[in-house]
Amino acid sequence: MSVNGSRFVDKPWDTMWSPFIDVFGAGFWLIVIGIVAAALYMKTREITVPSVWLIASCSLVGTAVFSEHPEVGFLYYIFAGIGLVGTIVSIYFMKE
Repeated sequence: MSVNGSRFVDKPWDTMWSPFIDVFGAGFWLIVIGIVAAALYMKTREITVPSVWLIASCSLVGTAVFSEHPEVGFLYYIFAGIGLVGTIVSIYFMKE
């Protein structure tokens, strides 16, 4: 792959992340989102904060980034659903 400076000026975000997306596929952002969620859990030791992070980030990425690939967007919505279940369960157990 050759480096084209004019492409970087026109589309910096796509050019910067394209090698990683080419190697890992469209699920590359799940790796990044998962690392941030794991770091949030290690910092707070509660499941609520990483669950809210999963809901917000997977909903945004699944909608905006992969609008041309709906099958991958569905995968992100599954992880957003997992975050929603984690949030509801943690809120339920916080009451007790």
